Amino acid sequence: MSISSDHIEQILGPDGLVSQSLEGFEYRAAQVEMARLIEKAIREKTSAIIEAGTGTGKTLGYLVPLVLSGKKAVISTGTKNLQEQVFFKDIPLLEKAAGLDVDAMLMKGRKNYLCLYRYHQYFSHLSFLKPTQEVTQKRIEKWIGTTDFADRAELEWMRDDDLLWDSISSTSEQCLGSKCLHAEDCYLNALRRRAAEARIIIVNHHLFFADLIVKKGGFGEIIPRFQVVVFDEAHSIEEIATDYFGESFSTNQLTELVKDLEEEVKAHGNDVEKELKRHLDLMRSRAEGLRDLFTGSEEKGRLEDEILDKIHTGLGRDIRNSMRFISEESDLKRLKSAEFQAYASRAGELEQRLEHVLSSTTPDWLRWYEIRRKGVVLHASPLNVSPYLEESLYLEGRSIIFTSATLSTNGDFSYYRSRMGISEDVLEKIYASHFFFQEQTLMYIPKDLPLPSHPDFGLRAAKRILDILRITSGRALVLFTSYQNLNLVHQRLEGEVPYTIFKQGTAPRSVLLEEFKRDTHSVLLATGSFWQGVDVPGEALSCLIIDKLPFDSPGEPIVGGRIESIQRRKGNPFMEYQLPSAIISLKQGLGRLIRNTSDRGVFSILDIRMINSRYGRFFFDSLPQIPLTHELSDIKRFFGQSA
Repeated sequence: MSISSDHIEQILGPDGLVSQSLEGFEYRAAQVEMARLIEKAIREKTSAIIEAGTGTGKTLGYLVPLVLSGKKAVISTGTKNLQEQVFFKDIPLLEKAAGLDVDAMLMKGRKNYLCLYRYHQYFSHLSFLKPTQEVTQKRIEKWIGTTDFADRAELEWMRDDDLLWDSISSTSEQCLGSKCLHAEDCYLNALRRRAAEARIIIVNHHLFFADLIVKKGGFGEIIPRFQVVVFDEAHSIEEIATDYFGESFSTNQLTELVKDLEEEVKAHGNDVEKELKRHLDLMRSRAEGLRDLFTGSEEKGRLEDEILDKIHTGLGRDIRNSMRFISEESDLKRLKSAEFQAYASRAGELEQRLEHVLSSTTPDWLRWYEIRRKGVVLHASPLNVSPYLEESLYLEGRSIIFTSATLSTNGDFSYYRSRMGISEDVLEKIYASHFFFQEQTLMYIPKDLPLPSHPDFGLRAAKRILDILRITSGRALVLFTSYQNLNLVHQRLEGEVPYTIFKQGTAPRSVLLEEFKRDTHSVLLATGSFWQGVDVPGEALSCLIIDKLPFDSPGEPIVGGRIESIQRRKGNPFMEYQLPSAIISLKQGLGRLIRNTSDRGVFSILDIRMINSRYGRFFFDSLPQIPLTHELSDIKRFFGQSA
């Protein structure tokens, strides 16, 4: 289809089709300009970086030119929630308003879909069913008869933490491929066939990069080949790409393989050699030994030479030898059982993973560990993903659109381009937020608190948060850069304010957010994942408090490794990496406060470095213009109280 600015204007213009059909729709010039820029990028087969501030309407801004182009396209989002919003809300809205027939489909990671083989295996292995299990099985059987792709989201009656789904969902480790008895009816195969036909495929970043790695290794593909990709929430791509271009090996993967194999061995009795059983026992004991090696260690850290030597010459050597026996020397591959052959392949892949982690010695890669509840994960991660993106993503003839509310620092994209390896000849534009921050927001930064490094900062900040909450009548999200301050403030607030205090970690994220929205005068204390993707419009979130400027800790292995990598090439890690990264995080935090044109709120930063450091101006220059105060009395006036 021929696409032009006229078509975009007809749909998104002040008198366009969307405006005519959608009650309350606000024409946004920036949205139309964004759509035109993307149309140009698609037409010229080039790429674009677009920052679209909150309220711009960026989803329709990229959907309209994408649909009109007729190209095979992928939309990749940062979260599953946004994926579903695009598919179930925005696309139907566009179809209805513009009379367009949008051929789109939703793809999630395979863990979201039922595996028929694992489902039948699970219920056949139970010697008898309890009444509740019988009811559950009947409900799933009924669903299987009606569902197209067996997406877990369709089971609204199943709890988020129901362990049953772990036993019956699809996994790459246990997939039998074409040898599976249920291959013809496989829901994932049906999903991929539909994706091959669809014009627009909506995925999330994790699935996108998982597919990129599969294609890179020459093992087929999950997502069909495309001509255009739009990365929505593109600020999070670097961290996700780092995970997928790297390699990891976990003791949990090892013990799961042992457990699964032991169940198969038990089912086959004497048909399986005793030597295999000996190697399974050895793998289990070495997995425990690997966990013990990190007893008393920090939650995350670098794999130092001393630890690596112990793994290389002892535990790791035994694990590799046993996995090599299973994958190459045992009778598994000669047995006619497709399950056993899959286990042999799985062991071979795990051996390669461990070998990759232990042998990654180049300066631009970091070997590190992570202690989790179920064991230890060993990682090898690239400190710079740009060469890998250039090799596998930035292909000639492909249009790549990066968009988010937070991609620029100090008014340009140089930081984002450098981290992502994007050339300077791409199209780029910053569209300011549609909201009136000067009228809707007040920024409060106290002058009388100590520096965050001062031992009294935590207690003084807790007291100031208490003062603010009494003025705002709760209605606040308090974001922390560490659990230490979160816990300290939680202890200080309990019993001191007549409002419900929600704390990250006490319930699933989605549950906490729903309760926070419902209880208007409540307070939510959170870290990490709550800095982005939180959508609480209205009075319930009238105050956002941030304890410290969100600099990533150099103690985090990847962060420390990147700092050292920049130092090795004589760069300035603070100005090139740490400061711009913190600016983008702070902008993400501010994005939680104002979600529509009727919202009003106080944005409070308790870190005096914002106003007394040489680099503080870079934060101010990157934020919208917001009136600044250092007095609590001005917060009272903002909310209409007498000083």
